[in-house]
Amino acid sequence: MTTRQREPRLLDPGFLAFLRKQRCISCGLAPPVEAAHIRMGKPSIGKQPTGMQEKPHDFWAVPLCAWCHRNAPDSQHNIGEAKFWAIARIDPFARALQLYAEYGGKGGRPKARRAPKSRKPKAQRAKMQSRPFPKTQRKFGQ
Repeated sequence: MTTRQREPRLLDPGFLAFLRKQRCISCGLAPPVEAAHIRMGKPSIGKQPTGMQEKPHDFWAVPLCAWCHRNAPDSQHNIGEAKFWAIARIDPFARALQLYAEYGGKGGRPKARRAPKSRKPKAQRAKMQSRPFPKTQRKFGQ
């Protein structure tokens, strides 16, 4: 088993706004719709599956209405991505790439990493107050 280094997520807010103005690719409902990120992988085209607490790049998203995306009993979130797309007979990867080409995106920009908080040198840090009461030994069973 090999581990891969987590690469920074590429953000493209313009593409997500473009997607929200499209029709749902599952049922054809008119906009506004949601941008549904494709988390499952397809190594043959270079799409790695995303892990827990990790979202894919924005260009791996497709337009889905709230019903198809989250709310229906057989929605993408309720039955799982692979099963949802198999039932719908849609290749989400091809549709995502097609929509991104229509949009004319350049791949997005990397998500900025948060800078760690700076700390004062140890000598300058505030010291915690000591106990305002005497420390006593407690014995079990008393």
